[in-house]
Amino acid sequence: MRAHPPPLPLSSTRRFRARAGVLGTWLLLSLGLTGCPDAPEGPVRPFEVGTGGMFTALQDGDTVELNSGFQGGQHVFVSLRAWELTTLSSRVELSLERTSDGNRVSVPYEVDLRFSPSPQPGEPAMLEGLLLQVTDASKAVGQEVRLNASFESNTGEHGSDSRTVIIQWASDLEP
Repeated sequence: MRAHPPPLPLSSTRRFRARAGVLGTWLLLSLGLTGCPDAPEGPVRPFEVGTGGMFTALQDGDTVELNSGFQGGQHVFVSLRAWELTTLSSRVELSLERTSDGNRVSVPYEVDLRFSPSPQPGEPAMLEGLLLQVTDASKAVGQEVRLNASFESNTGEHGSDSRTVIIQWASDLEP
């Protein structure tokens, strides 16, 4: 019987290919088993982002006021309304991003809140007067920004909306 020669050591290229193959297989299996991690599974609800202490509708191109706060910060008032909700408690996310470069000009806003119920059937549930803080007014005032809003309830109801607006200092508080 003939003896087989010992296996040759793997070259660095062959080792890389073997490791890449194992990693690629693991990655494909992981993604296939878990699915898309952030996709809500419940029904989409009609949802609208607005501004003000009380809901004021926004159109693309409208001006939104930046207000000076009592503790030295500045913020935009954001209000939301949603229709057909069966669950009022939701995770709400808000952001302001400059359209010129996509940079965020607001602090991260991810808060569990409760919509105020609709006063009458067919009317929207509301969240009004939310404070979206802007950390550096010089990077927002006079700029076109995208106001993004979304919500997801613990039962999976969800919605999102956004408007392209211009940020200006509030008329009664100009520095």
